Amino acid sequence: MSPDNLAKLAVGLTALHSLILGALLLAFPGVVLDLFGWQYDCSSFFPAQSGLFLILLGGAYLAGLWYRPFVWFLVTTKVAAVVFLVSEVMVGNCPTIVLLQGVLDGLMGTAVTLTAHQQRKSAVVYHRF
Repeated sequence: MSPDNLAKLAVGLTALHSLILGALLLAFPGVVLDLFGWQYDCSSFFPAQSGLFLILLGGAYLAGLWYRPFVWFLVTTKVAAVVFLVSEVMVGNCPTIVLLQGVLDGLMGTAVTLTAHQQRKSAVVYHRF
């Protein structure tokens, strides 16, 4: 697989993850929270809002397939997500499955970074004078 196609696959799969998780949270906030072990008895407004936010992020990630700066936006958001999720687990404010999500976000961000770097490196043409 070419570096260009590999980079697009990494970005596309990361976007798909956010879009699916966001759609599930938006449509079924209580079910998703229960599935991940979250005891949440309040209004579904904030979990559903999180779903909408993830859908918007997924759309921005998809833009990275055509506009390179969006790829670095994706990487930045994944770094922020890892820091946030791991710190929340360390403080003890959430179920430990959140640590798995932090690891997955870290792996997605790393995959996108490495494939985008390889894509850029393969596109560089050296001229000898």
